[in-house]
Amino acid sequence: MERDEVLPVLYDLAVTIGSEISVKPLLTRTLQRLLYHTSFSAGFICLDVPECADADGEIEVRLDAVVGDFDLLGLIGRPVVLPCALLSHLAGRETDQAALLSSLRCTLTQYKSFLRLPLGQGGVIVLLAAEIPETTLPLTTMLQPVLEHLAKAIVLCRNNEAYTSGLLAQRYKLEEVFESSYSGVMITDAQANIVETNPAFTRITGFSPEEVRGRDPRMLSSGLHDHGFYSEMWNGILKDGHWEGEVLNRRKTGEVYPCWLTINQVRDKAGELLNYVGMISDISQRKEAEAQIHQLAFYDSLTGLPNRRLLVERLLQSFSQGARNGRHGAVLLLDLDGFKAINDTKGLETGDQLLVETGKRLKDCVSDGDTVARLGGDEFVVVLDALSERTEEAAAQADKAAELIRVELSRPYQLDGHVIHTTPSIGVVLFRGHQQSLDDVLKHVDAAMYQAKKAGRNTIRFYDPEMQAAMEARADLEEDLRHALELNQLQLYFQVQVDSRSRPLGAEALLRWQHPERGLISPASFIPLAEETGLIVPIGQWVLRSACEQLKRWQHDAVLRDLTVAVNVSARQFRQPDFVIQVQRDLIGSGAKPSMLKLELTESTVLENVEDTIARMGELKLLGLSFSMDDFGTGYSSLQYLKRLPLDQIKIDQSFVRDIASDPNDAAIVQTIIAMSEVLGLNVIAEGVETEDQREFLDRRGCHAFQGFLFGRPLPLREFEAQLKV
Repeated sequence: MERDEVLPVLYDLAVTIGSEISVKPLLTRTLQRLLYHTSFSAGFICLDVPECADADGEIEVRLDAVVGDFDLLGLIGRPVVLPCALLSHLAGRETDQAALLSSLRCTLTQYKSFLRLPLGQGGVIVLLAAEIPETTLPLTTMLQPVLEHLAKAIVLCRNNEAYTSGLLAQRYKLEEVFESSYSGVMITDAQANIVETNPAFTRITGFSPEEVRGRDPRMLSSGLHDHGFYSEMWNGILKDGHWEGEVLNRRKTGEVYPCWLTINQVRDKAGELLNYVGMISDISQRKEAEAQIHQLAFYDSLTGLPNRRLLVERLLQSFSQGARNGRHGAVLLLDLDGFKAINDTKGLETGDQLLVETGKRLKDCVSDGDTVARLGGDEFVVVLDALSERTEEAAAQADKAAELIRVELSRPYQLDGHVIHTTPSIGVVLFRGHQQSLDDVLKHVDAAMYQAKKAGRNTIRFYDPEMQAAMEARADLEEDLRHALELNQLQLYFQVQVDSRSRPLGAEALLRWQHPERGLISPASFIPLAEETGLIVPIGQWVLRSACEQLKRWQHDAVLRDLTVAVNVSARQFRQPDFVIQVQRDLIGSGAKPSMLKLELTESTVLENVEDTIARMGELKLLGLSFSMDDFGTGYSSLQYLKRLPLDQIKIDQSFVRDIASDPNDAAIVQTIIAMSEVLGLNVIAEGVETEDQREFLDRRGCHAFQGFLFGRPLPLREFEAQLKV
């Protein structure tokens, strides 16, 4: 603030003080203007401060107004114990007072300097800042007339009659400095049409008094605020007689700029509305400075990524989010292997380019809701949110993300004519809610990255040894699965499907993996892995081809030639562009009758893209095969779509069949499915039938096809054939 700006400041403060009729808005708005013009970050006002008997002691006071500090704001009107050294003595600027200000136990903000402004008898204004604003002006001397005026205004507010007469007198005096105000002033009539503006208004907006006189102030609107914003503004004006806040307005040139707008009603002694007075302060430079300060405070200057300070905030947010939704999150800490050697041999500029490019690749590897931060040097952190609620699944998701990052950062970099090769070492730690402290999470992920370095670099390590072992076992299983087809380790088992008289109708082909060392591996262990890795597509093709070939062989067997074979088709396989052609090729190549092949699709598969599903199913139906909807009732089927799908059969999920005889809810669901299938003209089959009671219940209610342990377990081909030929 320069000396030639002092008078407008004094005028601005005087207008603020003189336009209120009650103590609370008077103190709050005056304090806001003091903070704005002096650049202190927060402050409070106490009107009734008792004398301090001990200069080094404490006294109990009441906070009458607070601005800029949420902790202090919550204590307005309540007794608070504060140091005498903060509230007493003469006015003055106090710096390097961290020890004194740390005794402000009612606020979490760390202040180091303050400006004390005595206010009348027993009153004081204290402005607080982390660092004292730079100015050579004698603020205490400059503001003394304003503070005297404020003290008088407070007395007037407490005595309404005296205040009213004093307010009018003050306004008449303030009219003399109207033209010299640094803030733009706009006066309207009671109908909100502009009647007068001052020179500062023209300087800020670009409009002369003649261009705006008689017009609605909405001409200044930028169009960037919605109706609700202005509705709230006018509600405040009509209710409280004033409003203030930040507004985006538009200059005559069309430029949008931020301003601090204050609007007050002016009424006569009888309460009749005479005018509205608006004051506009251009805060463009302040906003730009705030944006620059925020960028410097929270973002890395080289890469533009969040720095450690913002990372901590994001992590705390993730902790809170996990506590609410029960999901895990993960922190990945990585650094670049051999980065120091690259700096030494290629130069610091190339090293900086490598860091920038690394940040870009990391951002491309994660979702919008995840965080990528740079801690410094070649250390980066990735925070993954909203992982699975189950620890094992969350670990697998984090491992998959880490592997993607490892692969991407291992690709060569083309930098300033150099081809740079580097790899990352990545440490991973899971978290959920506030089960672990922030310090522990950061300490653990650092230890995990160190283990990745020790393991030979270009690798991934979890902090939890058991989890690391599980991930390694999973990786080994994935590697074995990739070779299972070529090594003929996969085989089909068959489970019989029968009618109400236990006569075989068909069989469901079920995939099994006979590992030479691990033994028979459960589908629950490797099918999800195949889905995640995409191996389900070639495996699914093998299953379909093998089922068709088996159908062809059964066509020459008098006992087995009438059996249909049901084959499960995964969503990923079904969505392959050449899936229809692949099925056609398998049927033709094997010579199997299409009418004996039944494809089982889950609800989620058929409803993922209904129109595409209907088209694909229609093409396949032309070949002569049939469709069954598997696990019906466990998803979210829409009857609107269900009636359009070219289905032949609905399979009742075993989760409903299990307690059908004892759980009325399951019984009702099953009866509804059977009745709906009958209305839609669909066959129905129940899986998981294990007892005679379950079979009888289903049979009596119209379901006459069954699959389950009551009739036979899944068996290898030879045992299955032998069972049916007994």
